[in-house]
This record gives sequence, structure tokens and C-alpha cells, in this order.
Amino acid sequence: MSSLASILLSRNIPVSGSDLSLNERTTFLKSLGAQIFEGHSPDYVEKSSTAVFHSRIPLDHPELKKSEIKIHRVDLLKKTIGTCPILTVVGAHGKTSTSSLLAHVLTSHDPTWGFSVGGVLKNSNLNGKDGTKGFVVEGDESDASFLRLHPQGAILTNVDPDHLDFWGDFERLKGAYTEFLATIKNPELFFFAKDEDHGLVGRGVSYGIEKGDIQAFNLKLFKDGTEFSIYDRRDGFQLDYLYIPLIGIHQVKNAVAVFAMARSLGVPHELIQQAFSTFQGVKRRLERMKPFMGLPTFLDYGHHPKELSVTFQGLKRQYEKKLIVIFEPHKFTRTKIFFSDFVEALKIADSLILLDTYAAMEPYDFEGSSEKLAESLKIQVTSREELSEKIRVLVKPDSILLFIGAGTIDQVCHECLMSSV
Repeated sequence: MSSLASILLSRNIPVSGSDLSLNERTTFLKSLGAQIFEGHSPDYVEKSSTAVFHSRIPLDHPELKKSEIKIHRVDLLKKTIGTCPILTVVGAHGKTSTSSLLAHVLTSHDPTWGFSVGGVLKNSNLNGKDGTKGFVVEGDESDASFLRLHPQGAILTNVDPDHLDFWGDFERLKGAYTEFLATIKNPELFFFAKDEDHGLVGRGVSYGIEKGDIQAFNLKLFKDGTEFSIYDRRDGFQLDYLYIPLIGIHQVKNAVAVFAMARSLGVPHELIQQAFSTFQGVKRRLERMKPFMGLPTFLDYGHHPKELSVTFQGLKRQYEKKLIVIFEPHKFTRTKIFFSDFVEALKIADSLILLDTYAAMEPYDFEGSSEKLAESLKIQVTSREELSEKIRVLVKPDSILLFIGAGTIDQVCHECLMSSV
């Protein structure tokens, strides 16, 4: 939503909006000229204004009810983009990291590219930018809105069960991915992670780590990133000494997809290589924060058990230190559906601090609660007031610290870092 607001403001279109609590993005939008309100009230809305909403906003929302004109955010984004070609990144995991890296590479080559993604690029402090050449758009499968994008080209990072509170079951979600694949206008600009598509892909170019049509190999891990080579089996092209300053082998896989797309669009491989090396990452995607009591400290948006597992293992592999995790579960429904998977993923941490579930407007359900997770893991749920002291007890010189979750964990992290000064 904030990326769309940024694009509209750059066109001098008046934007106003409200949020239950103000944050870094609302402050940023205000600096661009948006009128921002804290809390929700029909008094904030003129009847003649257009209300932009997403599918999880209830129809009886006071501001939505007052507006005479209503439009879903994806439909307004498409209207804003117009006839420009769209490149979409979809998948259960890695969408934001992949679409942000693609946006960085393409805008480095040609600043007339635009983008609308789900995270803030640290290079530019933007998650949305207007363009005339084309747009990189992060697709959203949580409410089926990605089916309305009809992109020129796409990257499919993986297919996994998630958002089953909306879809009901995995089969319906897989059916939606199949439907999306049929909307891609240029199959030569479709790239998918090999062996991660659940057999849904009939045509396209596969990529992976040491597998697929385009593959990364000869990986060398460093403290703050990974060096690797790329080989394209289709034409024998090989490029060595690429470096991505991000932690985790999964980020290399994302980079292979971006390389494949950018090369197919005619971006010189030397420029892609240079853009990789200058990419500073995305806020809240394994973002390096200032140290807590001298420990390397990270903040991440992960909220699915597979994301937790990959992030935990990536940090432990890269740093070879004890991992202290502060986790805020996101939604009772997700925790309930993947309960046993969450338990197994959280066991990877050397020390775990569990916070209350971020409900995201859902009613309390013990079966998907932090309390039940804590019971299974034989620990206690920790309050925000107790958190800093709890971390201090666990801290050892050979540790690293990870705050992870999709709710208010960023605020929690900043509060802890302030307390450590």
C-alpha cells in the first residue's frame, strides 16, 4: 500500500491515509506530502475521495464505508502502470528479496524502470518508484490478487502451502498458481526454481543451486555474503566471481533468478555483477541492526516455518555461533495449521524467546497460540517488558541475535536496542 502511495505522490496526486500506529513508512509518506492520520475514523475521509483497500480490510471499516469510490490496491496499481510491461515475482517465500534485487538491477541499468515491492530497498529507502520502461511488481497470492496482474514475464520462487485461511486447502492454492502461469504473456521471460514448483510448471526456464537450466555453483561463504559462479546450460555461458552481500544460500538462488531475467532483458552481465555487489538488501529481510551488547544482531520478516528454518540455518552456517532467536508468531490460523512444523523449526535455535502472537485482527485461539507453542517447547512466553533482561541472561560472547516475525517485532527490536545503549 505504501509503495503505491509513493508512486501516486510522485505524480502529484494527493494521498491521505491512516494506520492504527504510525511507523517509519507513514513518516516517510508524510515527508513526500501525504496526509497521515493515526487510528481510523470516517472523519478522515471525504466522500468524493477514492478509498484504496486490500482484501483483508473488512467491508464495514468506517473509512471504507464512507468513501463513494472504492478500488482494490492491485487494480489501482494496474491502472497506474497503464500499458507498461509488468515483471512479477510470485511464490511462497523469497518474493520480496527477489523482486527488490530485480528492481535494483534494472533501475541501475535504466532508471526509467519502476517498481512496487513488499519491502524497503536500503539503497534508495523506497518500496515504490514510478517508471515508463516497465514495472517490477511483487505478486500477492494471499488473496488471489496476483491473478489480475497478467505480466509480461515472471519469476516463481517456490510453491508451498500458506494463507490457507484464505484458500482453504493447498490444492486450491496450487490451482491458483496454475491459473497465474497461464496469464504470463512471454513464456521466454518465465523463470522458476527447479524442484520447487510441485510439478505445476509445464514450460519455462529453471534455475537453482547446482541444478536447473541456469545454475549457481562454486559457492564460497563469507561473513557478510556469498561469492559464486553462474552457468547457463542453454548456451554454455559462464560467469565467475559474482558476489551478493546477503546472508544465506537461498539469497544466491534468488540472485540466479534475477540474473536470468536481467540477462534475458539485455542487461550486460558486467552491470548485473556490479549491481549485485552494491545491493544493500531490504529492510526487515535479515537486516543487520546495530549490535546488542556487542553481538551481531539481525531483524527478519520470516513468519512461515520453512522461512524460519532457512534463516536459522543460514545464520548458523555463515557465523558458526550460537543462535538466540526472539520470535513473534504471526496469526493464530497460520500457527495452528503448521503447528508441528513451527515446533521443529524453532528447535533449531540454540536459545529461544517466544513472544505473544501477533493476531492480525484474528480472534484468540489457544490451538494456534504462543502459549501452546511454549508448552510444546517446554518454555514460557516472554512479555515485552521482560524481554531485554531475558536476552541479557542468555547472551554469551559466541552468540548472534535474531528478531523474527511479521508483526511488531521491528518495534520490539528497536526497543531492545535502545535499552542496550
